[in-house]
Amino acid sequence: MHSLSQFVFSRVLNEDPILKTIALLGTLPSPSDPTLLQPVILLIEKTHFATQSGESDVTHRISELLSSGSNDIYFWWNATLTPGQTHDPDLKMSMIFPASEAHISKYSHQQRKMITETAEIYRNAVLPWIEAQPASRIQWVHNILSGLEEAEKVLFRDDDPDTGFIIVPDSKWDRRTMSSLYLLAISHRGDVRSLRDLKTVHLPMLKNIRDKVLAMVPQKFPGVAQDEVRLFVHYHPSYYHFHVHITFVTAQVPGSTVGQSHLLDTIIDNIENIDPEYYSKASLRFALGVNHPVYALVVGSPAYAN
Repeated sequence: MHSLSQFVFSRVLNEDPILKTIALLGTLPSPSDPTLLQPVILLIEKTHFATQSGESDVTHRISELLSSGSNDIYFWWNATLTPGQTHDPDLKMSMIFPASEAHISKYSHQQRKMITETAEIYRNAVLPWIEAQPASRIQWVHNILSGLEEAEKVLFRDDDPDTGFIIVPDSKWDRRTMSSLYLLAISHRGDVRSLRDLKTVHLPMLKNIRDKVLAMVPQKFPGVAQDEVRLFVHYHPSYYHFHVHITFVTAQVPGSTVGQSHLLDTIIDNIENIDPEYYSKASLRFALGVNHPVYALVVGSPAYAN
């Protein structure tokens, strides 16, 4: 699909004034039946200024200055810009089509709460829900791993079935701004759905990811040093196939804060030096949206005590 000319706006699902993002819900005609309108989610983000290109001086694109005040040597304006060049777009967009009710719930504004998932609650309430997820939910992951889809995006590939992984750019990265570098390392192993599954047997995989990522990133992106690379794992993840987030150390990306992210080095140390079964035994406290199915499973458990 190369056009949004038939997009019909329904409502704003969410917006973030800090990250400069907005999620819109609307409809588009079905590719198989143009008379059938299907829900679509547009994720729109204002792009970073192109300081690493020849278009660094954005002032030549200012068409109007709207003064909002001044004080001594300080002046404030709002401004409108003329359209940018094709190599310097103003917006980055992603689309989910057709979008399911689960997608709509995920991208809708919701309260976030800190909750504690004990090992018992995980085993009795959360794990059965994870195991009941249809395989089709992560088919897109297997398409990338097998090379059926997005093969041109793969930056690195290690095909070892036990320790191997691929590296691809995260869809939230504009692929040009090093200070917002965001990649994903996706494991070939299918037996690790989340942090909870990690044990001693997985240490070679975890170390392989860490070591090869730290070697590859400075080589592929010369402006980024090893000690400027941050590797972490989400809990709960957005999809239950093991993957590691790779970002520039100061990048402000969703889920990189305490309450959702776990540094890869800390994960390795907990398993290697504290307890091989650390993550299957630990009580994990995290922030979660109240619309997330896991929220209801945890707080609704008879064993829950926040």
